[in-house]
Amino acid sequence: MTTKSKVPHIRFGGFSGEWDNIKFDESFTNIPNNNLSRAELNYESGLAKNVHYGDVLIKFGELLDIEKEKVPFISNNDFVVKFKSSRLQNGDMIIADAAEDEMVGKCTEIVNINDEMVFSGLHTIAIRPTNEFASKYLGYYMNSSSYHNQLLPLLQGTKVLSISKSTIKNTEILFPKEQAEQTKIGDYFQKLDKLIEQKEKKYQKLKEFKKAMLSKMFPKNGATIPEIRFGGFSGEWEEKSLGDISKITTGKSNREDSGINGKYTFFDRSDDIRTSDIYLFDCEAVIVAGEGSDFVPKYFIGKFDLHQRTYAIMNFELLDGKFLFYYIHLFRKYFLGQAVGSTVKSLRLPMFQEMPIKFPEKAEQTKIGNYFQKLDSQIELQLQELQKLKNIKKASLAKMFV
Repeated sequence: MTTKSKVPHIRFGGFSGEWDNIKFDESFTNIPNNNLSRAELNYESGLAKNVHYGDVLIKFGELLDIEKEKVPFISNNDFVVKFKSSRLQNGDMIIADAAEDEMVGKCTEIVNINDEMVFSGLHTIAIRPTNEFASKYLGYYMNSSSYHNQLLPLLQGTKVLSISKSTIKNTEILFPKEQAEQTKIGDYFQKLDKLIEQKEKKYQKLKEFKKAMLSKMFPKNGATIPEIRFGGFSGEWEEKSLGDISKITTGKSNREDSGINGKYTFFDRSDDIRTSDIYLFDCEAVIVAGEGSDFVPKYFIGKFDLHQRTYAIMNFELLDGKFLFYYIHLFRKYFLGQAVGSTVKSLRLPMFQEMPIKFPEKAEQTKIGNYFQKLDSQIELQLQELQKLKNIKKASLAKMFV
């Protein structure tokens, strides 16, 4: 029988030796929580704030910065007076004790509470360390796989999973003996989270900018001239039906004809990337699924296979392909208004053929298409960098704890 090593795979220089461990129930004391529902909370005003388990699962990270995060208030001030003794303080941990998946057990550490009165709410387990841990250490350790994997065998329920105070009391808390090492770990992950937050903001800002520019660089309904235009172009945009300026067709293939190791790209209603051993078309095309809920288009040049319920728009001599792609992307609400069916919305060929398309001269179309393509490239780069940072954090959480 092998004994699990109490030394992390990755460690800051200057530290050595095995980590210490202590039982959960020897590490914490319980803090009473309340069962206030969302309906009993508000975001406007109140004497105290309340941490709801849904926010722990979805909204809050490993650290709950009371100064920064938007935590709801308790609407009934009488409750605040009654339970004043169970108010939280810096370093307290709030654990979500219920979830629909294995996220149950996700937790957050209270930081920067200052003079705020904050309570632990519905479906939470609130605990206060009895041992002296460095600030931020527990927030990251107890959300790492090193600790969370201890909880998985203890989960109860089928549709909704849960844990209780009695089931987690025998789990172990592992930690470096030197608080200086705990501090370095907490600071490292906090800095990493700030980088992720900054990158996320930049990514979202670019997406919002693109959305705004799409609305301004194409004429709105009822208009024939856009709000923003490249220099050197003027005059009203022309309007024609899509069927009059392009060829629109469906494929002949089924999803069963596709795979993951084929030579050619296969398009159907799904978002996952499929391939095929055959191709039906070799051209520039804007592709729209014939069934779905949003009808987001795709742009492609080359050889591809196509599902029998997916439409390819091609042979658009008057239009720039990328311009048409972004136009349809912006005005795809047209499809939602035309689609038939109750459970699954479906499009028919005449709906595509009758779609009104406004367009300027080809040179202006090309400039518009290229502009948004470059913007998409910037957005994709930010997304890749964001994902890289998240992967670094995930790997660090797995390797920097015992």
